[in-house]
Amino acid sequence: MHNRGVGLLVPDDFSLRTLANEEEREVVEALRDRLSDDWVVLPDVGMVREQRDHQIDVVIAHPREGVAVIEVKGHRVQLRHGQFVPDRGYLPVQPHVQARANAYALRDLLREADPTLASLKVEYATVFPNTVDRRGGLPPEIKPEQFMTSTFFDDPADAVDRLLCLRWGGQDIGTDGVEAVVRALRPDAALDFDDGARIRRARQRMDELCDQRVRALETLDANRRVLVTGGAGSGKTRLALGWARRAIARGERVLLTCYNDPLGELLVERAAADASLVVGPFFAVCRTFDGMPPLETPADADGTWWDTVAVGHLHSHWPRIAERFDTVIVDETQDFSPAWLSQLEHLLRRDGTSRMLLVADVAQGVFQRGFEPGALDATWTRAELVDNCRNTFDIATMLRRHLDGAAPLAGPEGRGLRWRPADDVDAAVVAVGAEIDAIESEGYDTPRVLVATTTRSTRDRLRRELGLGKWEQRDEHTIVCENVQRVKGLEFDVVVLVADADVSDLLLYVGLSRALVGSCLVAPPSVAMRLGVAVAVDGPGV
Repeated sequence: MHNRGVGLLVPDDFSLRTLANEEEREVVEALRDRLSDDWVVLPDVGMVREQRDHQIDVVIAHPREGVAVIEVKGHRVQLRHGQFVPDRGYLPVQPHVQARANAYALRDLLREADPTLASLKVEYATVFPNTVDRRGGLPPEIKPEQFMTSTFFDDPADAVDRLLCLRWGGQDIGTDGVEAVVRALRPDAALDFDDGARIRRARQRMDELCDQRVRALETLDANRRVLVTGGAGSGKTRLALGWARRAIARGERVLLTCYNDPLGELLVERAAADASLVVGPFFAVCRTFDGMPPLETPADADGTWWDTVAVGHLHSHWPRIAERFDTVIVDETQDFSPAWLSQLEHLLRRDGTSRMLLVADVAQGVFQRGFEPGALDATWTRAELVDNCRNTFDIATMLRRHLDGAAPLAGPEGRGLRWRPADDVDAAVVAVGAEIDAIESEGYDTPRVLVATTTRSTRDRLRRELGLGKWEQRDEHTIVCENVQRVKGLEFDVVVLVADADVSDLLLYVGLSRALVGSCLVAPPSVAMRLGVAVAVDGPGV
């Protein structure tokens, strides 16, 4: 079947013109076009059961969320004494009663059709496309998530996600379960799932979406002072590289820099090789400038050494630097102190159109060196990247809801966020080992996997016992294990984040937002609860 990068209609050549009315067509189109591409959408499903026939407007299924019935009612309705009353005519069956009966019938059919679905529960909801709002309470047997008005069309993915998390927190039926649903309801359809292809497709799709959003801001370099802010995965590094490319094309001499070494190496790899471009991490680049005396880095250099000895060396010798640039571009500006930015600004030529271009995410300010966007004066042009186009939909949604991340796009879906409980380092070692085994069995490339920690002691223990390596040691046989702070600005297909109970939201945000298609949290239950991964569920299920 052809996968469109959105909800997969089954069959993919289903004619929406055959649906009963315009309201059903609108709902199916919204589900097809705005759910992520792991969702299967089956319109107009008929079933024959012992008691009676059933006709379901839409069935949706997802490997990790489960199955739901969506009924569509075009009536303009009111609620009177707990009953739905249309503006004309009458309703022979209450909408929620019909939806519930269809959900029970579908549940029983699927349980009988395939043993792997023997414990399946089916959620249900009714959409009223012509009802704008609701004033007053619902009958006690209906939850607000099951009564959807025209606001459903504002964000169908969010409405569906809230519905599926209503009682059971989603059901992991896997791709085999989705295939079983399709076989039972559309026996002439076949679905092929290829994890490797899905990863490549997700990466390509997110790249396309990011390019579309970043390209519009590249022309801001017509201004002399620019600050663009954005959340993790919003395209800041891509924008910085785009600015560098445009400046080189104008014949300018360019400095492109950041704070941490791994991101600096990535910039070197991605930037076009050109004699007019100087690119790399701040400390490494500045120590190579003409006029800057050499400074030997001790083997045990830590953060204190870099922030005192290295910074002091640069500061005392900065006036000797002879290097000059037409454009200075800083990625991850929140890692810089105002004094460092002032030093970089002094490297700009004074006899031309000098540009200082900054990208930043203040929510990732783990080093707290004093950069404040509000402290910049009115000469700075400002803009914002508002969409998360690094993380696939499910990860971006979690970051948005629980960690105030950038808005998720209705783009592809990936492996999602898994949780492995670990209350101490010993348990974390076992959990990380098990997760690595699972990742390797799913076909992920080792260089595209990261194990991130929030403490050095945990990092060192994992490296020692599981054979993990430093960023500099990454290859096809070695999985990288680094502290969260060191991998800011980078991205991996899968991230395993190891955290303790006291981990800050900031480190959770930075660590989990490195993941493109999948992440695993290794942490105590209290941390999983904060992220909505472990939820307390109760109440009867369908």
